[in-house]
Amino acid sequence: MRKTIIASLMIAAFLIPTIGLAQVVAPTAPTIPSMNTPGTDTAAATAALSGTTNKIYLDQSGTNPNVNMTQEGSGNTAGDSSRAIRLRGIDQSLVTIQSGDNNTINLEVTNATSGVSQGATVTIRQIGDSNTVDAACGYGTANDGSTSLTGCKAADINWRFTGDSNNLLYRGTGNNLISHIDVSGDTNTFVVDQIGNTHSQVIGLSGSNNTFNIAQKSTAVGGSHISLDMTSTSGSTMNIEQSGSVNNYLNIKTSGTTSGTFNILQKN
Repeated sequence: MRKTIIASLMIAAFLIPTIGLAQVVAPTAPTIPSMNTPGTDTAAATAALSGTTNKIYLDQSGTNPNVNMTQEGSGNTAGDSSRAIRLRGIDQSLVTIQSGDNNTINLEVTNATSGVSQGATVTIRQIGDSNTVDAACGYGTANDGSTSLTGCKAADINWRFTGDSNNLLYRGTGNNLISHIDVSGDTNTFVVDQIGNTHSQVIGLSGSNNTFNIAQKSTAVGGSHISLDMTSTSGSTMNIEQSGSVNNYLNIKTSGTTSGTFNILQKN
């Protein structure tokens, strides 16, 4: 098995703290107020809210749904811990933008794991401080290395954060999952856990004192890949673990005045 690491920063250690993740259980179907009654399976849903403490609940199924949601202000929520925003069709598309502070998103994406039509494309953007995203691609028990989520394949998920003290928790299980994280800000925390075959994790970082806990476990010949591009950053910590019986790749690129700590573990 070949393992390749390209790094231009010093690897500080080869031991990673255990990444603990909360249990993820498939929620029951939400009760949606009559004013938000969904349309047909193929209808697009668009919501635009302005102000504070706005709430969106969405349960979308069917083929080719396109969902666009914008919330402006502080204290807004899209889904919650008991009623997540749910996409559970095929060829799904979701764009969610929250502009303000102390906003939250709870998201669950599920789709077919076999057949001709699969996949989801999701873009989450939070602009502001102290925002939170709790997202899962699949449903089931927690990803703790021995158990996994189910019901997710061919998802392309994009996370964009501009601001400070934001938090992302993302768990995904299935083949051909791609996660892009683009960060500009300080003291943000990101926990990403992916299990399956042919995974990619791409991270672009500008800012200081950010923390990343990234875990990938490959289960077939496709392996996994992590690419990290850091520009003018300082004081950030990268805890990266790749495991599985096939090829894992880690590429690290830095530019500008960059410093930080890297804890990297690759194993089979």
